Amino acid sequence: MEEIKKITIALELLDSALVHYYDTQQYFSAIQCAGAAEEILGRYVTHYEGESAFERLSLATRRVSRLLNGEESSKKSISYIMNFAKNSTKHMNNIDDETIIIDSKDEANDLLSRAVENYYYLMQYIKLKETKNIQRFNHERT
Repeated sequence: MEEIKKITIALELLDSALVHYYDTQQYFSAIQCAGAAEEILGRYVTHYEGESAFERLSLATRRVSRLLNGEESSKKSISYIMNFAKNSTKHMNNIDDETIIIDSKDEANDLLSRAVENYYYLMQYIKLKETKNIQRFNHERT
């Protein structure tokens, strides 16, 4: 047995997500790895008193919903939508839940965007290197 820091796990998951995304086009694997990395990295961002990519996007979405609908959508409902691809591809509630309709590449891209945004934020607090895949992803999304 060994003791492993969660940041180490998150970095491995993020790297795996990018490999799945770019090298093998296994987008469901990319969704799961990116989702886990995004969540862990987001906790670190919060620890360093920042706003995680998930929280920033959730808040912005709720504000837009208030402007469009006259009332703000709940944090829970926005979180459900933002986490739909990650959660629906790893859980099956019953036989009626055996299929989903998503654009797996687009969903993987969304989760990777949030994970990479958290990664860049953490670079000012933790010694992190900008890997070739992170550079590639950042370059291609701009």
